[in-house]
Amino acid sequence: MSGKTAKIFVFIAAVYLISVSLRLIFPAIEKPHLNQNEASIELNGEHLSLSYLEFDSSESASVIVLFHDPFIEREKLEPFAKSLSDEFRVLIPIFPTQTEDGSRLSYSAESRAEISSRWIEKMDIPKIHVAGNGFGNAVAIEFLKRESVEIESYAMLSALGVQEFHFLGYHLLNQPIYSLLYPIGFMIDYGLPIAGWNAQSTINMESVRFINELDQRPYRDILNSLEIPVLIMHGKDDNHVSKVTAYEHYRIIPQSEIWLAEGGRYSVFEKFDLWAAEYSNFLTTVERGTAVTRSSSSQERIEKSEKPFQFGNVPPVYGWGLVIIILLLSSVTIVSEDLGCIGGGLLVAGGIIQFWVAFLTVYIGIILVDAAIYWLGRKLGRPILTEIPFRWFISKKDIERSEEMFQSNGFKIIFITRFLPGTRFPTYFTAGLLRTRFSVFITYFLIAITIWTPLVLGISTLAGQQMLGYLQIYQDYALHIFLGLVLGLYILFKVMMPMATKKGRREFAVRVIRLKQQVFS
Repeated sequence: MSGKTAKIFVFIAAVYLISVSLRLIFPAIEKPHLNQNEASIELNGEHLSLSYLEFDSSESASVIVLFHDPFIEREKLEPFAKSLSDEFRVLIPIFPTQTEDGSRLSYSAESRAEISSRWIEKMDIPKIHVAGNGFGNAVAIEFLKRESVEIESYAMLSALGVQEFHFLGYHLLNQPIYSLLYPIGFMIDYGLPIAGWNAQSTINMESVRFINELDQRPYRDILNSLEIPVLIMHGKDDNHVSKVTAYEHYRIIPQSEIWLAEGGRYSVFEKFDLWAAEYSNFLTTVERGTAVTRSSSSQERIEKSEKPFQFGNVPPVYGWGLVIIILLLSSVTIVSEDLGCIGGGLLVAGGIIQFWVAFLTVYIGIILVDAAIYWLGRKLGRPILTEIPFRWFISKKDIERSEEMFQSNGFKIIFITRFLPGTRFPTYFTAGLLRTRFSVFITYFLIAITIWTPLVLGISTLAGQQMLGYLQIYQDYALHIFLGLVLGLYILFKVMMPMATKKGRREFAVRVIRLKQQVFS
């Protein structure tokens, strides 16, 4: 690094450090909104203060509780809310992140729905209309389950909803993707503090925590059981939540109406007057008692709503959509190779991607991840084995025996560990530590994954969602499996590997004889 470059680097680091320090020492205080009010409520014995925006203060007007999308600036909904405020009283909750004594609150949709329920009770509002925008529908749907207030209708604006159309379509596959947002959110919050760049991003730690606590699996049953009138409003070109999601909501809610607007995700903000007019007309029919409810919906639509969901109904993806699916599947593979492979098989089974696409995505991802593990072990080198806790389990003799085993039985070891989840990292890491020739390692490794990857993909494609059940069982017992793995590795290094040589068998026999003498002497 040249002297000039070093000076630039030091200057940038200094500015960054000053910026972060100022932000931590003097955190920004958000000024109250002109329409902002406060309500004090109690939740699980804890007191907390909830802020909310209120448009139109008329106590006699019908109330709309509008849940905003945490990934979109709340202010964007204001024009839509103001357009409705000529006829209705619109309330937009701003959820607290901690109690009055500083304890952190859950960011989950269930927790926020419960907070909303207590808030509406405190406001003494007998009945309301519920609406949700984007991810805000997660809170709205959870709120619909509560019986503390009479809900007259529900409006889904560009709504996130049923699991099957969101990202990779399965909760267990989406969760690893959500978890990868933590470092991204942290870096945006604290890595781009200069000139307010971090404030311009839709991803922040609040939205990241919210989505990581998101569970959409119950939403299909909740929506299918609704009795109240429902309006589905969606942008035709929404590339964040596809309009096929809106059509599925329309199918499973037989009394629902659907209205598609020109534009995409931001159509409700850009053409708020059209959206507000359509929603207002719907609410008028609800309050007149002429809106369709489940009991008055047609038998044909009820029968369609009762049909089980088929993943074949999810349209295949092409172009940029396919690129995004590949990137998401790759992200899952980084977290868990088994989960990535099973997820690829499920996407193939649903007709979303082709088998060869899933194979190449998972195959390349596995190579990159496991080769990195090998080189990590190789770069750290043997000195790490002299440190605690490694030296407790692996002695110099163990290392020498391991080297002999990798030389003579490398293929067997790598091949067997490919079929044993939890054994791959220590095996590949150890292969690097022992400086096993990379050409030997990668040859055996490629042979193993070339057999394993299409096998697991094929089984997952044929077995479908049952594979997720097996994987869930594995995850439920992961701790037990891990402890068993540690015990197994100890036995492998201390008992089985020594028994593979004549010298080791003689030493083992001597130990047994001495043990007998100690016990029976």
